[in-house]
Amino acid sequence: MSSRTELTLLPSIFAGLLATIPWLGLALFTVAAALETSYLLLLLVLPTSALGWASFRRFGLLNKPNSVVGIFHNQAGLTCELANGCHVPATVSNASFLSSELLLLHFKPRSPRSGPILAIITGTKGGLRSNVNDSAAFRRLRMLLRAGTPEPEHNPPSH
Repeated sequence: MSSRTELTLLPSIFAGLLATIPWLGLALFTVAAALETSYLLLLLVLPTSALGWASFRRFGLLNKPNSVVGIFHNQAGLTCELANGCHVPATVSNASFLSSELLLLHFKPRSPRSGPILAIITGTKGGLRSNVNDSAAFRRLRMLLRAGTPEPEHNPPSH
């Protein structure tokens, strides 16, 4: 049985805001620490904000070269398509988070030349728009990840 899942990601303000939460927390902590100790710590707010903006562009607007714009699964395994046009075969790390409306995926590329790849995939929640074009493909990918993706060379025993 061979099923193919193709999931194309769309730009999403919600996914971008989720990506900036850690940077926003760090900026708020820096401001609080500056008010208690030295105002020189306020100089760290600007680089922290720049890193938050970079995360928003990478995960929300999908316009950084290493942004994941597509995830494909077939008998060869999972492949991530990046914004720069590269297709990277990868496996999903145990550090990933899966829920019914949100996937925070940490991919480990099968190529030793590539670093870890991250993707934020949102479903439709209330008035917030999903960042995928096909809700059925989102559901299939979520179920595939919950069941566990077999290694590409692994052939299940036939009965």
